[in-house]
Amino acid sequence: MKVVSRTAVKVQLEKSFKAYSSCHATLTNYKQDRRIDIIKNKNDFVYRENGFERIHKKNLNKAKIMNLVQKQMEVEFPNSKKIYYLIK
Repeated sequence: MKVVSRTAVKVQLEKSFKAYSSCHATLTNYKQDRRIDIIKNKNDFVYRENGFERIHKKNLNKAKIMNLVQKQMEVEFPNSKKIYYLIK
C-alpha cells in the first residue's frame, strides 16, 4: 500500500488505468475505516464506496469515474492530506 498526497491520486489512477486492461484500485484513509474501490474491466468501470456514504455505481466511463472520485474524496476523506493507495 502506497501513501500518496491527495492531489496525486488522480495521476496515480490514470497511470494504473493506462497500464492495466483490468485492475482494482483501493483508496483509504489512515484509520482504514473508509474506502473507495474502483474496478476496471476493459472499458467500463465499477465504483464502490464504503464509509460515510455507501455508493455502488456500474458501467461508468473514465471521465465520470475521475470526476466522481475527486468529489467523493472531499466527503470521505475531508481532513486527510495523505491517502493510502493500493492497486491489484
